[in-house]
Amino acid sequence: MVTESARASAARADELLAHIGRLRADADLMDGYARRLRATVTTLGGCPAAPEWSRPALERQAAACASAAVRLRTAAEALLAHARADRPTRGAMSGPSS
Repeated sequence: MVTESARASAARADELLAHIGRLRADADLMDGYARRLRATVTTLGGCPAAPEWSRPALERQAAACASAAVRLRTAAEALLAHARADRPTRGAMSGPSS
């Protein structure tokens, strides 16, 4: 039977946690982009020289950014659940007490 060393298991868990952090950071960035795009839509709403197509296009892009943020957070939570489920419990490697 092949077992994974505690050190290798901890390194893999650390990698997963780092990836989860990056996914959450990317989700925050996407939320920020969505806010900026919506602000641009609002600004263009008061600009008669703005092309008619620009506001709907920017609104669609803002919605796509917001959707991406939700999906990134969902992926981060799924990875976190996986990391927790994959973690050995305390005493799992010890034998029966005498």
